[in-house]
Amino acid sequence: MSSTTKVGIISCSGEELPEGTISRLATRRVLELMRPGNTVTICLPLFLAGNEAEREFARKHPTITVDGCNKLCAKKGTEKYSGPVSAALVVSEILNGKCSCCAVSAKDRSEDDKEAVWLVSEQIAKAVDEIVAGEGETCCSDEEADTVACGCSTPVPGMQIQVAGKSVTIPGLGLIFDHLAETGLAADDSSGEKLLETVRIYHPIEPEQEDDYRTALTSAYKAYRRQT
Repeated sequence: MSSTTKVGIISCSGEELPEGTISRLATRRVLELMRPGNTVTICLPLFLAGNEAEREFARKHPTITVDGCNKLCAKKGTEKYSGPVSAALVVSEILNGKCSCCAVSAKDRSEDDKEAVWLVSEQIAKAVDEIVAGEGETCCSDEEADTVACGCSTPVPGMQIQVAGKSVTIPGLGLIFDHLAETGLAADDSSGEKLLETVRIYHPIEPEQEDDYRTALTSAYKAYRRQT
């Protein structure tokens, strides 16, 4: 199979600091607007929970991690399960302490947040361009495609939830629930915001849909935890 180089981007999943939110928003900007033809997202919760498709992609393709702080959770997790990354960016280093006025939650974004997201997204795009220039224009060879599914097209099993009366399938939701449970997220009404912020990294949620998704995800998480 001949195609453009696919670069995986794994963003920080931390919610406690503005840098974590900035890393996810900047990653989405690169994926959706700046380098959509060359990039795919790798879900950190799925990756850490043991999803083999995510780990296999990172083994076979160049991967960039975008950590919020110097704890380097995304980089360390990727290298533990898949090997060295092609580039490791740290938001706090890119911004050099300039995000003290930024919001922790994406819904409270200000002009400072938007500027920070632009700065970080430009650095991610630059890293993508450098990798693509060095890798050439191939994703997987025909021989690889016969034996190993290309990670950029491998579907992750989904779970259906009811959002405002409509059935919505979210890829990897069960594994995301497993990962959040392992981190100690309680299966009660307090889990809604964390569930929303985590799921929206990998599944598009419009601002006007937030309340419906928060309610639906909380209900689904409670039911899932009762079953498991």
